[in-house]
Amino acid sequence: MTAWVDLHLHSSCSDGTETPTELVARAVSSGAAAIALTDHDTVKGVHEAQEAADAAGLGFLTGTEISAGFDGREIHIVGLGINVKENALTSLLDELVEMRRNRIQTICKRLRAVGVLAETPTSWEEDNTVSIGRMHVAVTLYKTGKSRTVQQAFDRYLNRGCPAYVPKQLPPAGKVIEGIHAAGGLAFIAHPGLGRWLLKKMPQLLTLPFDGLEAWHPSHTPSILKQIIAIAKERNLLLSGGSDCHGNVKGEGVSLGRIKTPALFFHHICETLAGGATPEKGFSVIPEQK
Repeated sequence: MTAWVDLHLHSSCSDGTETPTELVARAVSSGAAAIALTDHDTVKGVHEAQEAADAAGLGFLTGTEISAGFDGREIHIVGLGINVKENALTSLLDELVEMRRNRIQTICKRLRAVGVLAETPTSWEEDNTVSIGRMHVAVTLYKTGKSRTVQQAFDRYLNRGCPAYVPKQLPPAGKVIEGIHAAGGLAFIAHPGLGRWLLKKMPQLLTLPFDGLEAWHPSHTPSILKQIIAIAKERNLLLSGGSDCHGNVKGEGVSLGRIKTPALFFHHICETLAGGATPEKGFSVIPEQK
């Protein structure tokens, strides 16, 4: 089998179920050649993951998945190869984490007002090392019997139009890209085929200085994958991909290894970060998708 990588993974430092070390161990046992840890709006787990990957001989890229606003909607931007100590980026992430906490506090307040959430603060509400989000609330509602599944918690209480829905505050996409570039990283549009809206907005999105597109993702059908690759080739953009694994947070089992991004594109990203690659390299050897 062709060597493969997974460059979109989440740990317990955001809304995944496994620690960075556990995630690295699972990647090794799954046969990955390299990974990137891309927790939501945080880099707190990167150092631990880097150490574990180095010890295991696993290729590794620093990363994060940052929420951003574009044309009145939320998009996600994956930053790869970032310096996690760069001030512009860390300041932006600190701002985003505070926005997340304010949002979750409001959501919890609304849930407590209707008697759905216990008055006693949960452990994650008081844990400043975790980038908290709606997933933490949904899991708590499921575990306390307020919903039959984690997804039902979203559908009943947390999604748009529901009793505890609170809009997310978002920095402009351009500001996020600037932060990633200031940290020496590359900015990728995450899962552009998810919901189809992003693909329709691609001409406008790509007026911003993105470096690449996430092509391999669980939400992408073979036809969408082909379309994304064609856009990247036409515009001389890099390609990335990954499973977007959150562990078994929704009970579907760990998906690391479900999506196999050809390792060639990991090496191409690394070469680009080092200043020695041309983006058109590699398109001709993309394997046919079944």
